[in-house]
Amino acid sequence: MDHHGFDDMSLTPGTASESAERYVRALIFWGELGPDDRLPPATELAARLGISRVTLRIALRSLESTGYLVTTRGAHGGSRVSDLQTLQKCWVQWMTEHRDELDDVFEFRVTIERRLAELAAERRTPAELRDMELALAEERDNRRRASLFQADASIHRSIATAAHSPRLALAMNAVRADLFLPVDQELLDSTEDEVFSGHVEIVTAIRDRDLPRAAATAESHVLRVRQLMTRALDASGLGAPHT
Repeated sequence: MDHHGFDDMSLTPGTASESAERYVRALIFWGELGPDDRLPPATELAARLGISRVTLRIALRSLESTGYLVTTRGAHGGSRVSDLQTLQKCWVQWMTEHRDELDDVFEFRVTIERRLAELAAERRTPAELRDMELALAEERDNRRRASLFQADASIHRSIATAAHSPRLALAMNAVRADLFLPVDQELLDSTEDEVFSGHVEIVTAIRDRDLPRAAATAESHVLRVRQLMTRALDASGLGAPHT
């Protein structure tokens, strides 16, 4: 699995171990690390995060204790993401504790992603447009478990790059870290075509340098993801978050 997302997020404030924990958890939340995927070797991951292996070990132990990771010892050991059933339990637990925050999270996403799409439509280079189109092609041609959110992350990274607004890109990464998207396979399968069509609409508007349409399609896409979350909450028995 391609873990290119590792290089696109910076550590957030807090202790180094808390920041590393949040970073890895965010990759799980957005499907960039899926069930049973192995993390990079500890030495490599610690170097990417700019922390010691001891600090990384503290973060991974915390994620293991809450069910997100499984770690094995020995020459062929290492950390991997838990299986699908365990991640679904983690999702339910996270939503139970944080569902009241979802409206605020999605309101922030709409604000950030509308502006990123506008700026990308205005500023994108031909090479950056090709990157977006390649991300669309990968999503269209590589329908696999968690491809929905892996492709979503890839496309939004390419849009953020084309916007040439590093602070807005950081804000997008921050809100991604706060949103644990569903891991239910049946729900993903039933939604993938709908989300893909939204990606096509956004990239088409950016290609045409149509700033108002880019903003509007970006907002519509975020609201589609919000509907997906609502359906997942209903299916889990958690119900709609309080407002």
